[in-house]
Formats: sequence, structure tokens, C-alpha cells
Amino acid sequence: MHWRAAVKIAYDGRKFMGSQRQPDLPTVESEVISALTQIGAISTIDESRFGFASRTDKGVSALGNVVAFDTEFRRECLLQALNAASENIYYYAVAEVPDTFYPRYAKERWYRYVLPERNKDEELLRACAGLFEGTHDFTRFCRPDGKDAVKTIKRIDVEHRNGAYIIDIHSREFLRNMIRRMVAAIDDVSLRHTDIEDVKKALEGEDKTFGLAPPEPLILMDVIYDFEFQKENPEPLVKKLNACRDDVLCRMEFLDSLLNREHITK
Repeated sequence: MHWRAAVKIAYDGRKFMGSQRQPDLPTVESEVISALTQIGAISTIDESRFGFASRTDKGVSALGNVVAFDTEFRRECLLQALNAASENIYYYAVAEVPDTFYPRYAKERWYRYVLPERNKDEELLRACAGLFEGTHDFTRFCRPDGKDAVKTIKRIDVEHRNGAYIIDIHSREFLRNMIRRMVAAIDDVSLRHTDIEDVKKALEGEDKTFGLAPPEPLILMDVIYDFEFQKENPEPLVKKLNACRDDVLCRMEFLDSLLNREHITK
């Protein structure tokens, strides 16, 4: 039976050269398409009307990006087959969607940036983050690529935990490099390298820039629509996640032991 599938995926952005297909380079799209083709879920990109919800740059991770495609593959076996065929991508939820569905048209996107707490003024950090809420011209905080730079940030939440500031940013859409440029400004203000008034002036159109925060601490947490996905835990997914978690635990033990040596300080 022919149907259109929307699948939630997660991935560690450090393993890819970004999400978009590039010749002879490892990307998220290329690995997803390879897995779909390998299991026989699609024959060609065009025939399947393959689509991707949100572009992520090299180093940026995702917990809730979405791909969509037409297929005749059995729904109850799809996620298990994809997880078995794909090494670095985790497929964990699926929905059957209308033929007209295209994943870029989402209700909301939620990004998270993990900013280490070292030497930061929390009051200034929170005040600067609050400046970006609402509707602004983000020309000085993005690469517009010819697109309208006036966007609306629905909400920015800041939480301090585990030695870091967790900055959650919600909007329907973002422009290229927008979050990383916003975070660079927030970081500069919190370190007292930049006055918060300079950020206000940049939002008002003054020609000021604040650099680009590293991509690795940025995570696409979710892409939200007006329907629910059915979450699954197929064995290949659980196996991959446990192997990754075991590796992280070993690396943490190594790093903590090194930092605890007498001649090294945090």
C-alpha cells in the first residue's frame, strides 16, 4: 500500500558535514537516502518526493529533525529496518501524513544551545537573551541568503544546570547561522566583552556583529507539527543507543580522572 511517511530522526552532528547532500561527503541526507534505498523503501529521491524539515550545519546535532517520503514499505517494520541499515542516525518515531505534507512547513522549531558557565555573569546573560524575544530584524544576526530577515522568536528560556547554561529558543523558523550569532552576542555580553546596549543597537539596524558561536553545542531539539508521531524502540535502535551511551560513560571517566590529577585544575 502506497503511503507518505514522516519519520523523526536524531544524530550527532560531529559525524557529518552538515545535513544537506554534498558530493562525496558524509551528510545526514545522504545517509538517510542510502538507508531508504538499501531497504527498498524508496527507489529514487524524485519519485519518493523526499523532503527534510530543517537544515543543520556541520557539527550541529538533532534530536527531532524530520524526513518525509512516499513509500510502500510496511509501516510496522520501517523503523527497525532503517535503524539496522543506518550506522549514525537514530530513527525513533513515525507518522502517516497526507500526500500534500512537506516537512519544512512546521508549526514550531525548538533549538537548544549548551553554553559552559565559566566566568559568565548570569544576570547579564539572561538580560541579553531576553532582548531577542519577539519580532525583530535579524539581519545582523544571520546569513539572510536573500530571505526576509524579520522573524519572531516566540520564547527563550535559560536554565543553569550541570555546569552550563541551557538556552532554549523557540520559533516557527530560523535563518542560517541565526542562533549561533545570537548566542555569540549573549556570550560576549555575559563575559563583559560587549555592552548589552550594542546588542540592542544591532537589533535596531546598526552595523554591529558579534561573531559566530561554535556549532557543536547546538542541538535541534524538535520540529513540531499539528499531529503526533508514534514513538518506537526497535531493537537496532536500542542497541545503537546503548553502545553510544557506554562510550560516553567511558570518555567521562577518562576526562574526570584526568581533571582530578593534582597538577590539573578545572
